[in-house]
Amino acid sequence: MSDTSSSPPIGDASSLSAVLRRKILSGEYRHDERLPAERSLATQFGCSRGTVRSAMEKLEELNLIQRRIGSGTFVNHRLSADESEIANLTSPLELIDVRRGMEPQIARLAVMHATALHIDKLAQALEKVEQTETEGPETFTSADQAFHLTLAECTDNSLMFWLCQHIHDVRSHRQWSAMKDKILGPAQIRKYNQQHREIFEAIVSRDVEAAAQASIAHLETARTDLMGVAP
Repeated sequence: MSDTSSSPPIGDASSLSAVLRRKILSGEYRHDERLPAERSLATQFGCSRGTVRSAMEKLEELNLIQRRIGSGTFVNHRLSADESEIANLTSPLELIDVRRGMEPQIARLAVMHATALHIDKLAQALEKVEQTETEGPETFTSADQAFHLTLAECTDNSLMFWLCQHIHDVRSHRQWSAMKDKILGPAQIRKYNQQHREIFEAIVSRDVEAAAQASIAHLETARTDLMGVAP
């Protein structure tokens, strides 16, 4: 079982969801393990039950938890030995290369297949990530992942979403954690969010190539930033 001892107070849902997400992806909270009740988490992290509830909603959007009526909330992420190994072996630049191969196509498919409900959900994810510009790299990273996974949902392709989810899980590894504080200052987060909006607006406009090109530009910016801090 995971440690439920007192932790430093956390004041907002985005920060709490980032902490819980990290615990899930690292295996500290194991697959199919029941999470502590809202009251216990609120006591552990020094926040309100409303904050815990909002954080859980964010984790549910990422498909990292599953709520079972009458039973509680359970971890929905299985960390296999292979996944753990590949996460440690994959460099952030290699991750960008893989995303560069997938995400422009995700943007194209989103233009072709996104429903009004998909676009509404993507708009909400965009609003949330844009709100993180002053909240630090950990909160931005969580909201950024949620935006890109919601974008994958817009393809209406279950396999594409599954692949995207596993690719983004690699972002929890130590190498990225060591780099993101160097990269993700307020100005750069603002730049990334401008690019998120360009992708979103191209999808809303049903412009296939504009969406793909906006995705490529976004990933090239990330690549340039990573090369600037890579050892």
